[in-house]
Amino acid sequence: MNVNHLKAFFEVAKAKSFTRAAKQLNVSQPTLSMQVKLLEKRFAVPLIKRNKKTFELTKEGSIVFGHAEKIFFLIHELKKELENFETSNMIIGSTPYISNHVLPDVLLAMHEKHSDVKVQIYTGLSQEGLDKVVDYEYHLAVIGRLPYPDNIVFIPILKSKLCFISKEDMGQRVSLHQLADYPIILPEEGSATRDYIIRQFAARNLTITNSITCENPPAIGHMVQLGMGGAFFHLFTIQRDVQEGLYHMAEIEEELYVDYDLVFLKDRRSSDMVRMFTSTLKKLQRTLSK
Repeated sequence: MNVNHLKAFFEVAKAKSFTRAAKQLNVSQPTLSMQVKLLEKRFAVPLIKRNKKTFELTKEGSIVFGHAEKIFFLIHELKKELENFETSNMIIGSTPYISNHVLPDVLLAMHEKHSDVKVQIYTGLSQEGLDKVVDYEYHLAVIGRLPYPDNIVFIPILKSKLCFISKEDMGQRVSLHQLADYPIILPEEGSATRDYIIRQFAARNLTITNSITCENPPAIGHMVQLGMGGAFFHLFTIQRDVQEGLYHMAEIEEELYVDYDLVFLKDRRSSDMVRMFTSTLKKLQRTLSK
């Protein structure tokens, strides 16, 4: 059954006039009449008594009208519920780095204008965040750059500098060639940072030969303190630990930066949640990049 045909009949029956209903729906009267006739053909029964001077429904028409009234009431309630959910609930995915060092500033600025919005933040690997955006579980995510499918919109937001930390002092600067045979503790598979580091070594025909994989950044930092290896970390996340002498930090001669993007589905481009977050982020982008 065509819902538009049912809507046409419903409005005609409510208005008790084809002319008035056509004006309300902003369609021509012949178009409206054709839609009602198609609905009658679909049910194989007459719905309106056309041989009467006054507008009157047949018994079958009264039955259809009663059900149509319930159907369009439910559609109206569904639309209201979805609009309320869409304008008051924001589900965000991010990496631990982003959730600690970027999202708080964005959410604080957004809260000043949209204090009624409920925000849920889930942290994980970049690939996991992307997968959940694609699967409609997150409205958006802020993740390290990955290969994106065609149905994803991505907006670059910042470049984060990587440094190398180790128990022993390796000097102020260290090269990837020096680190090729050094024990390195890497994030787990699915991490954009891990993928980027491996690509940087491969681009120079270097191989990480002695590595440990760990999913927990604080645990990686602790293993570095124990002398189990060194690790690549974002500059902002380690500055305090370096100052406290927990380990040594060296800048990387090749100047490694991980790109972070805001990602969301093309289907959600007009979503209130996406537009709200995007506009707030763009206003803060220059500050976040420092």
